[in-house]
Amino acid sequence: MTSSGPTSERVTRVTRSEPPRAFTLIEVLVVLGIVAVLLGLILAAVSKAIRAAESTACVAHLYQIGQAFTLYATHNGGRLPDPFVNHIAWETSLSPYVGKNVFRCNADEEVFPAVGSSYDWRDTGDESTTLAAHKITDVCRADLLLAYESLPAWHARKMINAVRLDGSAITLDQEDCFADIRKPVR
Repeated sequence: MTSSGPTSERVTRVTRSEPPRAFTLIEVLVVLGIVAVLLGLILAAVSKAIRAAESTACVAHLYQIGQAFTLYATHNGGRLPDPFVNHIAWETSLSPYVGKNVFRCNADEEVFPAVGSSYDWRDTGDESTTLAAHKITDVCRADLLLAYESLPAWHARKMINAVRLDGSAITLDQEDCFADIRKPVR
């Protein structure tokens, strides 16, 4: 049969399925760069959080040490320890009043392994600035620093944790700490 009208042809289009497009080397490098930057930011934040937690634990230890000094004085006629006369380290004198690991700051990798304590106290050897063997009631300044970290900057640059005679534990500039230790106690 022939038809004289327009021819109707059936057109079949063949479409090829294209293979999935792969990532280019540039795209992979950009993604890896972004991941590296994000990982660096996360690690910095985690490191900062760890240092803050260590500092908080250190301040808590100093608070306990301050309380132990007060308890020691209460049980010893109001006097603070005198390591020179007693031939006993101040940490040993306070140990009945504190927990087992209170003299160790987790950020201290230098002093504690060598001497067994991360902290020092106001036993200066100078009669005008020392608290060793003195009565707590002889001190005129309640904000006087009592004990502090042996070395500054364990938690933050140029900062040091300390406890005052009034029991408040603080973080302060290292120069302010050393200036207070040089001031007379009376």
